[in-house]
Amino acid sequence: MPLGPIALVMLAASLPILASGGAFFVDGPNHLFRVTLWEMLLADDAAAQFFQVGERLYPNLAIDVFTSALGKIVSPSVALTVFICTAVCAYIAAAVWCRQARGERTDLPILLLILLAVYSEPLYWGLFNYILGLGVMFVALHRAVEQHKTPSAGFVVSQALILGAMCLISIFPVMLYVCFCGGILMVAAFDDWRARRFAESARLLRLHWLSALVVGVLLLVMEPGQSGPTEWHLITKVTGIFSVGKTTNLSLEYGLSALVLGVVGWLAWRRGLTAGRHELAGLLAGCLLFIVMPKDLMSVGAADRRLVPALVTLAVIYLRGPSPQSVRLDRAVSALLIAIAALKAGLLIYLWSPLRQIDATYEAIAKQIPANAIVLLVPEVGEVRPGAVERAWRFARLVRAFQPVPATEAHVFVEHPHLLLRHLAGRNVLPTQVFLNFWAKRAHDLPQLPDPATSETLAEVAAELAWLPRDVTVFVVSHVELDNVLVPDLAVRKITEVADVRLYLATRIGDLLKWSAE
Repeated sequence: MPLGPIALVMLAASLPILASGGAFFVDGPNHLFRVTLWEMLLADDAAAQFFQVGERLYPNLAIDVFTSALGKIVSPSVALTVFICTAVCAYIAAAVWCRQARGERTDLPILLLILLAVYSEPLYWGLFNYILGLGVMFVALHRAVEQHKTPSAGFVVSQALILGAMCLISIFPVMLYVCFCGGILMVAAFDDWRARRFAESARLLRLHWLSALVVGVLLLVMEPGQSGPTEWHLITKVTGIFSVGKTTNLSLEYGLSALVLGVVGWLAWRRGLTAGRHELAGLLAGCLLFIVMPKDLMSVGAADRRLVPALVTLAVIYLRGPSPQSVRLDRAVSALLIAIAALKAGLLIYLWSPLRQIDATYEAIAKQIPANAIVLLVPEVGEVRPGAVERAWRFARLVRAFQPVPATEAHVFVEHPHLLLRHLAGRNVLPTQVFLNFWAKRAHDLPQLPDPATSETLAEVAAELAWLPRDVTVFVVSHVELDNVLVPDLAVRKITEVADVRLYLATRIGDLLKWSAE
């Protein structure tokens, strides 16, 4: 395919992100708050009492370097949107480049499969560093495979630099790269064992020793991003297989993902693969990594599911180009993939459109919040709030009935409600949860602030607010009435109410009351 159509597809891939300002695809760590916090640290010293500047290396560094540099000339939200578009376009461009470097054409069905693979759960979760790291990984894997076939000078040093950059961007592409190369090494070792010599295995080890050293040193000096329990769940393996192109929590998207996988399998059967024994071993090793990797890896959720779109893209890279005899069938495949992409885009816009009403409400409330305030969020709660599966089925029923999604349901549907405070973050407030990788991290002596954003009942909200430290005043954006919440020694005062969303001022005054009583 000529570069013109490819550029148009990459532009089209960025349009949903540009249209939403990145709002559709930040359902993960609070990336907008990260760049906002960095802007706050540059602007004044008000955040210094809550955050301290550090100089340690962290994983997932790309977004902080990119957005902080670009954030000096544009707003944080614009910088974040540009980074997301860059990551998506780099992913698509790297996959297309790998195919062209192998001498294969990238026709429309192949390009649509790559597009659906990048617009999948990792992008929906907000794993932008991972998306960018995968683009780098595709190039690194192609170099490793070609070096195995045709040696070139300077590969050892240049590949080590690429692996070092990839490690700083995201650690998961490095894991997939190592696993893929491990598959290649196993085939080489088997061939050497049969030939009673180990020259090929030794050559592969010599080519990658510096890369292994660079990654190992970085892992030793980098501060771990997260730590916690590690768990392996069978259900995530089953559902994770059908997560390609899944950009919402709707259960019916598993069926659409199954169609995408079916198209990949059908094209592999009709066209064949250009992958040799070594590349096939690498793909199988990546599939094995998906099977053995836990769902929660040191508290990093859905660690295994993020591998599936990358593995599908790798398989697409090795698909053969179109043949003159299959023009009619290729048109049918293209029509099916275009219909899937259009349906997914329609579902995405439809399900998230109620958030515009919430955004307008928060924007009005934000005018009552002073700069550098601490803001908590209380979602819509009930004695038994529906679980994730029940919410997904409820959305499916709403879609089938063509009914508008209630704003409160859309709000509860968001897994990380802090992200709905993006208008407040634009007003220079301090959210309670901020994940920053490089320049700033939470001060060790910061008092533990309550976090009622994930509460499911009113009792849980009260329990969270009971942990409010003494002499700390917070603004609470609440979707429920807090006037009658029984929290000992907590003074709550309503400031305003807009469209059933309320703004409270809360202060823990326990010690003052005890002193007055004495």
